[in-house]
Amino acid sequence: MASTPHKDYHDVEFDPINLIETYISADKTDTKEEILHYPIRELFKILTPGYVRGDTLIDLSIGTSTAHLLTVSDYFKEITIIESSDVSIREIEKWLKKEPGAVDLSHAAVFVCELEGKSEGWEEKEEKLRRAVTRVVKCDFTKANPLDPVVVPQADGLISVWYLEAVSKDYDSYLSNLTFFSSFLKVGGHLILFVSFNMSYYTIGQNKFFALTYDEEFAKKALRDTGYIIKSFGKYKSRLNTHLADYKHIGYFVACKEREV
Repeated sequence: MASTPHKDYHDVEFDPINLIETYISADKTDTKEEILHYPIRELFKILTPGYVRGDTLIDLSIGTSTAHLLTVSDYFKEITIIESSDVSIREIEKWLKKEPGAVDLSHAAVFVCELEGKSEGWEEKEEKLRRAVTRVVKCDFTKANPLDPVVVPQADGLISVWYLEAVSKDYDSYLSNLTFFSSFLKVGGHLILFVSFNMSYYTIGQNKFFALTYDEEFAKKALRDTGYIIKSFGKYKSRLNTHLADYKHIGYFVACKEREV
């Protein structure tokens, strides 16, 4: 019997609130450590030296979590969020506007404050991020110009967390999506890319969602082919024993854009 095809990131079954509740809500332990705390901790290490910073940054990340941007907002004055999922856009805007029913990510803000050696101030950390996010823009990869009719100037920095493997159906589309995203970065600017290696699916509710399976060497070559010099790389072996997702490692790249492609 043929296996049931995995759902797509843009299917109506994708529920960004359930995604957060499943993996990174306050009551989670192991999944929260790897999927929430790991990127925040590594971002803190990446950004603290001060060489990755600037006036503007563009974010393209999975779902509705803005938790990783809590640290980023200390190093970039203005943040544009690009998102291809309509339901995720609605939930992000609810959080930004502090509307009733908005996702609660206060535990992430508390964690960021603890990394900074502060015992309080998480509310101001969230407010600083809200002030920094200047707009949320819909992206449609079925269009020749995915942001049409919006024009977004090139930024000093880019960040993407767990996104490209979720929306890219094959290696060619991964390279195409990475090239598109990289077109918004100034030459000399930095991309921070968080990735899941050798993952084929992740689970939300009763549904499994497709993820593009690739390894470290593919990711490195993709970055080089897209005009980057890799400045640093880190990899973490998963300690999870769960049916929720099947990645073997998670990791990050910090890459400087050397040329336009």
